[in-house]
Amino acid sequence: MIKKHYTGLQRRAENIIWNAAGAYHFDPPFLAFYENGQPDPYFNLVIGLAHKWLDLDRITAFFDALGSSSRAEEYCDILWLGIENCVYEKEFPERPRLLALRRRKAKAFFRNRETLSRQQMMLQSILVYNQQQARWAKVLGRRQDLLTPRERAIAECLEFPGSLDTDGVLQRMAEILQERFHEHLGKQVEAERPVTGLRRILAKGLLKHEHQSTDTLLVRNGDSTMASEGAAQLSHGGNKGATKESSAADAAYLEGALGPCCLPEADLRMLENNLCQGPHALCRLYVTKGVRGKTEKEHSGLLSQKDARDLSRVQKDAALQKEKNLAFQKERAVQIASGIRKLSARVDEILSGTEKALPDRARSGVLSPELAFRLPILHDPDVFLRAGEETERSVSLDLLLDASASRLSCQQELACEARIIAESFMKARVPVQVEAFRSLRGYTALQILKERTSRDCSGIASYFAGGWNRDGLGLRLSGSFLPEKNAFQRRLLFVLTDASPNDSVKIPPEGGAGFSRAYQGSAAVLDAKEAVAGLRSDGVAVSAVFLGPTLYLENLHTIYGKDCVRIHRISQLEEAVAGLLEMALRGVENVS
Repeated sequence: MIKKHYTGLQRRAENIIWNAAGAYHFDPPFLAFYENGQPDPYFNLVIGLAHKWLDLDRITAFFDALGSSSRAEEYCDILWLGIENCVYEKEFPERPRLLALRRRKAKAFFRNRETLSRQQMMLQSILVYNQQQARWAKVLGRRQDLLTPRERAIAECLEFPGSLDTDGVLQRMAEILQERFHEHLGKQVEAERPVTGLRRILAKGLLKHEHQSTDTLLVRNGDSTMASEGAAQLSHGGNKGATKESSAADAAYLEGALGPCCLPEADLRMLENNLCQGPHALCRLYVTKGVRGKTEKEHSGLLSQKDARDLSRVQKDAALQKEKNLAFQKERAVQIASGIRKLSARVDEILSGTEKALPDRARSGVLSPELAFRLPILHDPDVFLRAGEETERSVSLDLLLDASASRLSCQQELACEARIIAESFMKARVPVQVEAFRSLRGYTALQILKERTSRDCSGIASYFAGGWNRDGLGLRLSGSFLPEKNAFQRRLLFVLTDASPNDSVKIPPEGGAGFSRAYQGSAAVLDAKEAVAGLRSDGVAVSAVFLGPTLYLENLHTIYGKDCVRIHRISQLEEAVAGLLEMALRGVENVS
């Protein structure tokens, strides 16, 4: 609900905030929108009142410190309910009409609840939804739906009194996180030590992904904290013209970080000619199977000293992340085994209706032209075909993981989810290929973590996040490695994404005139939408598993339509993937 630096209808939301604050010369750090993109009048008013009655900069610093948590968006939405109650009680004596606005907001919540589909409900955070429901039911004097004791205690804690000042609000929020969610943020959120100066500028820059001139790969080892000192950085001037030497150095860097390219030069050039057109004309492609690349010493003739040092750190951090992924899965071995067993059973059940009988040779049935010669020459009467007892599932699955820096806080979870999905489908006799994509140094790189012909899923644990994500080109590149149409009746592509495409290589001017544009925002989202539409027109069922902030839900629906589902934890994976599979199969049948 609370979204940072949203662009659509931004001016209207800002006007509401400025009017409520009685100040018109500050940049609101938060804006509130409904899921359809329209500004939320009441909560934008609350943001303005927070500026009027509290120190909004210190509150922003508190939420910035939450930015690296995998549940940051949930915490943000919940804690804003506490701020809402506080500023409401402060403002109500001066503005009695606030009660009517608050009740209108509450009625709108319950009115919208009645129109939510099952799929939309799955995209909700149940924790946030229950707290919102409890708040707005109390505003309307309604009987609250049944809450657990824990949820009821959280709802009571969120009734911040109007007597609290900024220190009191920050203290209450920190107490809720520590006592109710066991989230210990330590010194990052101390009321008397807000994040300021250069640290604040850097934090905002990383969270907003606005640095278009530098291409940086930050490898953080899944500890759900901000990138620590000494984390690997991999950078270059994104706007510089490429030379033969710089191109060779970039390719050497990619080989050291991700592994050698697995395609012949001629095949790679053909892919670039086909895919690097239009908005991707300035891009290059790279495909690897993730085998260990050369060390910085072996590349010493191509890399600068800085790049060589950075590459060494990248390789060490990537190896450490693999250990983290394996340790994460070992700790949850029982849960993972149970998830694979349940999901494979669901997949097997769903796919049982798609099976077709394989033909057997027989003495009667449909004459096979390929076998007909055997009758007169070899006196073999079995030259006919008829349906046999053995069945075939003509289904393939490709799993594509976003491996950009925006996934730094959930690397272990993504590697674990990919393994569960891959092994579940394999147990149901479906060939699976697992890939990860990222953009780096002008290259969109596809890393094949598990090949379709292999039953070895150990390579999935090598997944790590870093770089940019040019979703439109990444989807098209992955589509180039899908099986041929005649190989499988149904080809599925599941994308694990946060629906936030963003790359340092700009979109060149259209028609050779005008200005280049950054690959971000609506331009990047529409490009990804076109890529998905192109794959679907070719008979591929494309679906998305969304693990990301509420901020990008609108992007998710724009790119993937209804074929998407949101999860917050691994335990939701079985239901989510089974639902996507059912929708994907129905979609393929409708197209065919």
